[in-house]
Amino acid sequence: MPSFIGWVPTPQECVEAFFELAPVYENDIVYDLGSGDGRLLIAAAQKGTRRAVGIELDPKRVAEAVEEVNKRGLRSKISFMHQDILNVDLSPATVVFCYLFPTASEALKPKFESELQTGTRVVMESFSIRGWEPEKTLERGGKWFYLYYMPPKPAVSLLHAG
Repeated sequence: MPSFIGWVPTPQECVEAFFELAPVYENDIVYDLGSGDGRLLIAAAQKGTRRAVGIELDPKRVAEAVEEVNKRGLRSKISFMHQDILNVDLSPATVVFCYLFPTASEALKPKFESELQTGTRVVMESFSIRGWEPEKTLERGGKWFYLYYMPPKPAVSLLHAG
């Protein structure tokens, strides 16, 4: 599968937007799809989440993220998978963070709908999921963030009669 986005790290000032929309708690299992250098997972672990999992296609980013996590002593809370996100079972997640192109949203939408449990929170950076109505949106640093709860509400479409 082609990469859904080249590595574009979420600016540090925007990291908190994910947690404003979906605060994490001790019992949460956070998945970051396209985890890059692991900054969202490190923040989630520092905020007290039980477990955080990064899924990343670029082996160089995985190696850098593992090194940073080890340096910070967070290896017991954070793990990484060097895999295609479409081949990973997302069902354990209670929170999913995602910053991928709209084509990724389209590809992931049926996967989210079939694998994520009721109540799982999904936060998308920059690109909404077409056909879903976000529970909440937030703008930070010129970027938009979208929160969805599973199962998602269908987007309201305005139909005009003739």
